[in-house]
Formats: sequence, C-alpha cells, structure tokens
Amino acid sequence: KMDLNAGNPVEWSHLPSLPEDSGRAGSFAGVSNEALFCMGGTGFPDKLPGNGGHKKWYEDIYMLQKGKTWVKIKEKLPCPLAYGVSISYKENIILIGGNNGDQYSNKTFGYRWNGEFLQSLTYPDLVVSLANMAGALVNNLAIIVGGNSSPKGLAIKKCYALDFENLEMGWFEFEPWPGPERLFPGCASFKGQFYLFSGETVGISAGNVRFRHILQDAYRLIPMQSNGIWTGSWQKLAPMPRGMSAGGSPVPVLNEDHFFFWGGVDALTALEEDPIMHPGISKDILFYYPDTDTWQYAGKEETVKARVTVPVVYWNNQWGFISGEIKPGVRINTIIAVK
Repeated sequence: KMDLNAGNPVEWSHLPSLPEDSGRAGSFAGVSNEALFCMGGTGFPDKLPGNGGHKKWYEDIYMLQKGKTWVKIKEKLPCPLAYGVSISYKENIILIGGNNGDQYSNKTFGYRWNGEFLQSLTYPDLVVSLANMAGALVNNLAIIVGGNSSPKGLAIKKCYALDFENLEMGWFEFEPWPGPERLFPGCASFKGQFYLFSGETVGISAGNVRFRHILQDAYRLIPMQSNGIWTGSWQKLAPMPRGMSAGGSPVPVLNEDHFFFWGGVDALTALEEDPIMHPGISKDILFYYPDTDTWQYAGKEETVKARVTVPVVYWNNQWGFISGEIKPGVRINTIIAVK
C-alpha cells in the first residue's frame, strides 16, 4: 500500500499472477458471474524481439475465481487474437475486433460463465476490421475509437458504438472527435459520458522523417438518444500533462471523482528504440478530475512496474491491470489492483 498524497491515497495490491511465467500483452479480459477471465494476447515465448524472437498470438483462456488461483479452462478463442477491445456487460464478456498478426478481425463475440463452462454469444460484426483501438462501456453502449485495419494501415478517425439493448441496430457511427486520428488511445466512462485521451499517430518531421507522435489531447462525448436515434456531441478538454499511448484501458475511475493514469507510452519513452537498453515505462501517475476538467500530478510509483497494452477490469471493488508489457517484448505475469 502506498499513500501518494494525503488527499488522494491509492491502495495498491497484487492479485494472483497468471500461470504463464512470461505473461501476456494485448489480451482481452472481463468478468462473468464473479469470475475474472484473461483471453488471448501475445508473447515472446522463446526469445525477445531484440534477440530475434518471434511474437506469438494465443487463443488460451484463463479464469480466476475469488480466493483461488488462475486456471486454464478447456474453452479457447475461435482463433489466436489480441489488441482488440473487451467489455463486460451484465455477466457477458464481449470481445471486439483485434488481430493475430496479418489478419484483422471484424468480429464481435462474447462469453458467459455459467459456473461450469463458457457459453458462446454472438453479436453484430463491426463495420470494418479493426485492432489497436480502445473503448469503454457507457450505460448500455459499447463505444470504440481509433485503431487501424491492417498491419501497416494508418490510424482511422472513427467512433463506433453498439447498443447492447438494441442489437438489431448493429454497430453505428458517432461523429468523430475534433482532433487527429489515433492508435491505442485511453478511454473512460463517467456519469453516462465517454472520455478519449491521448494515443498516438504518425508524425512527419520537417526532414520528412516519420516518428511516433504521442498525442496529449483529450475529449468528452455526450451520447444522446432521441426516437431510437443516437447522436453525440464532443467537447475538447484540458490536454494531458504527458501523453499515454497503449496504457491500461479503460482508464480506472477512483472514488467516483477522478481518473487514474499510470503506464502507457509517453513522448520520451517513444524515443527509446533499443529494446535491450529500454528503461521501461514511465512511473508517473496522473489524476484527472472530470467535474472540473483539471489534471493533478500524483507522484511516481517506484515499487510496481508500469506497463502498456494491458486490459483493465473492475472486479471485487478494485481495478485490475491484467498482465501487460513492461518494455518492448517483455511481458509481466503479475496482476496489479488499485482502489
């Protein structure tokens, strides 16, 4: 446990680690009937990328029940998959998009734990194949933003939504946010509104050199429904003090009044190109207060390794960061919870 400052104590704890020693990045995760699940993801089981290792996509599913340890269950994903969006809604875990290397998925499907096995659920297909996006659940809407549709594809500027109480309508589009396209943004849900933070796009320098442009902008979408038609209006918010691409998503909301930003790739980390000498992910923690549209620097977390490409799940009254990646190619199997 650690007291960041007297006004905003954050309580940290460890949940049982994944049995895979190396951990996973870009997994899907969710909660169904009080059990926590981690599905798919990627790893480097043999050698790290700096040493010529090859990335492996997984189809395994692990389950954690309260007071127990993770078990690999017999059900598997239909194919190896990672880097999509997962949402938990009314005991259902919904997996949206993702990829397994060359193939990008336009599928939306789900699972429900019935106490003995995972039941499969079907949902409408996405309008396009999509991965490397982010999303959150706002009331009964799954809202996803950004991402791309092929391995070398540029980021898209699209905001899609699916109403879980009106699946016949299928996926539909909101107007996009008033800012650049992006991959790996951060998203949050608060008081029936959707929040979009940071992510990255490709920048071009004056010398015509491409670079990872880590964004620092932030927006809020207010969805409204009238006569069965959804519309939404975006507002630009105060920019982030530091960007956060591929951070934990959705972004945790603590004490029902502030968002918790930890991990992700900022502009300095993005400059690190040597995977072997990489110093790891920034330890800085930020709070964002949506009611006042203000940011607060909340110090550094020195004892727990910050991570990227990590699903975040609300389970047992705490927010769990499920495995993830602590530097290029290096997975970590620990599960960190905050409240």
